[in-house]
Amino acid sequence: MTDEGSEGNWLTQTPLLDHLQDLAKRLRRIVFSVLVLTAFFLFFGPSSVAVHPFDITVPFVGVFRITRLPIIVPSFLNSFSTELIRYFIYHEVPKGMIVLNVSVFDPILSSMQVSLLFSVIVSMPIILTEMWKFVSPALYETEKKHLKWTVIPATLLFVAGASFAYFIVIPVLLLVVKLYIVSLGIQETLSFKSIISIIVGFLFAFGLSFELPVVMVTLTRFGFVGSKVWMENWRMGVLGSFIIALIISPGVTGGLVETIIGLTLSALYIAGALVARRIERSALSERQ
Repeated sequence: MTDEGSEGNWLTQTPLLDHLQDLAKRLRRIVFSVLVLTAFFLFFGPSSVAVHPFDITVPFVGVFRITRLPIIVPSFLNSFSTELIRYFIYHEVPKGMIVLNVSVFDPILSSMQVSLLFSVIVSMPIILTEMWKFVSPALYETEKKHLKWTVIPATLLFVAGASFAYFIVIPVLLLVVKLYIVSLGIQETLSFKSIISIIVGFLFAFGLSFELPVVMVTLTRFGFVGSKVWMENWRMGVLGSFIIALIISPGVTGGLVETIIGLTLSALYIAGALVARRIERSALSERQ
């Protein structure tokens, strides 16, 4: 039996209890890393300390005089999460709108929410490493190679999805909300908790939804779904994209945001189908 065959039979060679224990161990590591980073973002913040001035030369840029150095200090009122919240409010909320705190604990809960989101993003290398160590013994070498190549595209697509939400969807959504409030003749205000929940939720939701091409290509590469299925059912893919758009959109923009999301996800579906077809053809040529 070859080494690849031995690796492929890993699930049948090892007792189920050992698999569960190994999975539990790796999940504990993931949870621990996320909790530690959440506490870090929640209770530590950026600061600076004065130093004796000195010059630093950056090639092709110029000479800079350094008088202060950045440091990280314990701080609950000016932590990384509060700085991010301030940045969200000052850059995403349309001018003229007032953000109000409705509930006593909304700022703290929102800060925890932001800390948790970014702790998951920062700890993603740990999460992927632990999951890789769990599943890799059961994979063939070609399958391992394929999964390794999906890490960078998956990361870039998540960042692209979050950026799409932050720079396009959320500003359009809040602008439409502001115009609607003005048309009603009421004060232009937003709930603090609602604005933070929308931003955090949209960043995470769009980051995940942009992983669609990676999922499609992976399913085709491992032989679960042929590329022909993706191409023949493109209408269902487009329909599903607009259904997802209706689910993740608040539905108060008269169809504008829903259309933008639906068209974007449809384009991602078509791109995933084309890449899956190319990957499938490459795999067939290698076998021949």
